[in-house]
This record gives sequence, C-alpha cells and structure tokens, in this order.
Amino acid sequence: MRWGVPSPLNVPVRQDHDRSATLVRMAIQLSLLNEADVDETMAVVKESFDSCVAPDYTEAGRELFARVVTGEYLRSLPNRQGFTLVAKLGGRTVGMCALRDGHHITLFFVRPELHGQGIGRKLFDAAAERVRRKVPGVTKLQVHSSPVAVPVYEALGFEVTGPEEVEGGMHYVPMERSLVT
Repeated sequence: MRWGVPSPLNVPVRQDHDRSATLVRMAIQLSLLNEADVDETMAVVKESFDSCVAPDYTEAGRELFARVVTGEYLRSLPNRQGFTLVAKLGGRTVGMCALRDGHHITLFFVRPELHGQGIGRKLFDAAAERVRRKVPGVTKLQVHSSPVAVPVYEALGFEVTGPEEVEGGMHYVPMERSLVT
C-alpha cells in the first residue's frame, strides 16, 4: 500500500483507495434529517469540529460554536429556508451537510476517519441538486469555510471571494460556487 500526499485536512490518503472509496460511495444512504438522527448527527459535527477545525479557533470561537451549533439549531433550519442532509453507512451517521437561507452552507462535516472516501462529494452533490430543484432563482451556493476546509471546497468547485475573517473567535474564508451547469 502506498500513501499519497496529505489530504486537505492533513490526513494521509491511500493512493490505492479508489476501489474502497467507490464501494463506500455506493453504500452511502442519504436522507433529510429527522428527529431520530439529531443526536448522532450532532456527534459527527462535534467529533469533526473538535479534530479538524477547533485547533485553529480561539477559546471564544470554540465556545461560540458549541453554544450556537446544537440539535435545536439543526431542527430550526427548515424554518430558515434550509435543510440538513445526513449520510449513513451501515445505519451509522457518517456525515452531514446543512444549508440555510436557500443557498448558504452552514455546516458540512464527515467523520474524520472517512475523509477522502467520497462521502462529502455525495452529500454536496445531493445538496446542490436539492437547491436547484427547490429554491427557484438561486444561481450560486455560498459558504464561510474554516481555513482548513478551503481546499475541500475548492475541490467541489468553490472559489474564494474575500480574505479570511474572524468573527467571535471563529475564522472563516468566504467562498461561492455557481449552480449553473
């Protein structure tokens, strides 16, 4: 087995993982968040945030994220012209993508041990397609990406639209991607 260059999240990716990644993508089941999914989805968010994003935030930023990003926040998204898609593998929640305001990705996480397996791509593609179908007039998606996730979003076709900013101790880079194909 050969190991390639570190992935955008500094996780080594096997160069011969294409076959296993394809099998994982095929086995992934996507659905809209339901009440039974909330706790496990929040566990994915917390695990991924703590290992990948939190180290670059100030203590105030980590506390703000924990206060704002809750199960209640996920439940509120349908009332904010949004939704949450959940990815499951073998019945276990392994990723999620949440949007608000019809076009803004507010949360996008995959369990760290499954980075590079195509789960994020499958979630993103399904979210973009849902926006195309359900939100007339929206021509682009936006995100305030954590700095560590910028290469992930770039791989999904996003472009940086401004400099890194800090709000409440949380660092982000504004990005957007056209939905027009």
